[in-house]
Amino acid sequence: MNITIREIQVDVARHMMQLSPNDTQVRNIVMQMNMGEGKTSVIIPMLALSLCSPLSSLVRVVVLKSLFHMNYQSLRFKLGGLLNRRIFSFACRRNMDFNHIQVNQIFDRLQQGLRRCDIILVSPEAILSFDLLMIDKCRRHEFDTARSMLIVQRWLKTFARDVLDESDEILHCKYQLIYTVGAQQQVDGGVERWKLIQLILNSVRKFAADIAQSDPDDSCYKSPKCKSAFPEFRLLSHQPYAKLSAKIVHDWLNQKSYRKTDKQTILSFIFDMNTSVDALVHRFSSNDIQSFLIIRGLLSTEVLLVALKKRYRVHYGVNSHTSFNRLMAVPFRAKDVPAERTEFGHPDIALVLTQLSYYYSGLNDSQMIQCFNRLSEEERDPESIYDEWISQEDENDVPQTRTPSNLAYSTLQYVSDQLFLEPLCLSSRSETVSS
Repeated sequence: MNITIREIQVDVARHMMQLSPNDTQVRNIVMQMNMGEGKTSVIIPMLALSLCSPLSSLVRVVVLKSLFHMNYQSLRFKLGGLLNRRIFSFACRRNMDFNHIQVNQIFDRLQQGLRRCDIILVSPEAILSFDLLMIDKCRRHEFDTARSMLIVQRWLKTFARDVLDESDEILHCKYQLIYTVGAQQQVDGGVERWKLIQLILNSVRKFAADIAQSDPDDSCYKSPKCKSAFPEFRLLSHQPYAKLSAKIVHDWLNQKSYRKTDKQTILSFIFDMNTSVDALVHRFSSNDIQSFLIIRGLLSTEVLLVALKKRYRVHYGVNSHTSFNRLMAVPFRAKDVPAERTEFGHPDIALVLTQLSYYYSGLNDSQMIQCFNRLSEEERDPESIYDEWISQEDENDVPQTRTPSNLAYSTLQYVSDQLFLEPLCLSSRSETVSS
């Protein structure tokens, strides 16, 4: 084994291990080093080796799932062999149906690891999953298993000494883990929530060019090839968001027939988070109040800002893999790399990013056929709906067929070429708009 330990690496490791002279308790500590200075290859093995104690400390190295294999090979190479330290992994997922006997076997192995000064390698998802699985076992009345898992959890909190590699990523809120329970149900507002988000995004499309022109350093914009297509638009900072939000709300109110005094009340309610909904109860219908609350949540709590800051196909997108049977947008780990078994926890974020994903990518052939079949077979007035779809395009750029029974097939080839949003050419470009 060839390894060179530099003085700065020893100083960092010693600083992280030693107690403060004015403090006798072990406390958390974070150190920052530049890339290539030996954090993973040198400092973490030194810490793992030095912090082990057969009486009080079982070292648990927490690494990102994407770096798990590399860290395992590195630790096994440096700490196994001549040093004879065993590295073993700890995995836990929701589909692992533990019983209390298996949990007790895991507990015995952890206690054995403490006595032998073994080192655990684990991902943050596995730690969170074990905690949530214990609660889920209680919910399903599997109390023997839950009790055994609780004992393991408390023991780990007492004896485990965690070393986090890439702590800024591991502790980021995007690594939160949520277990959904119960049957699926509609979000509050149902279809109207989807439609209202579409109206908001339509206003974004309308004002994106103005925002990009007034704040060129805080936004990215590229005009679409088709008039009805959604432009490539991102916000790079909070600066232009207030202006965009105001334009969106005024545009939405201009489409409504509220009185002038009522519009001022609505504006105040949407933008002032301290305004109570009680002030609206006797003046507006329940459906109107629900719309106000949805818009308030999207704009004033900056849900829309979070969505518009993300990069399509880098931070989010639709997982097109055949084994993934969902059509909603999911988080991406890297460009065109969807996160496995992961969804957006906030429903409005999921809805906004799903619609943006399809605005940018367009629909494939089967989805288009499905839309036209539904248009011709289920809608009462398919011609007016079709006219609304193409209302922003020039007459010479769209097919003239208007017979509902022929819409699905007579225009499909033309639609594939002209009205698909041409995936905004995203599939043929190596990068989306970058900052």
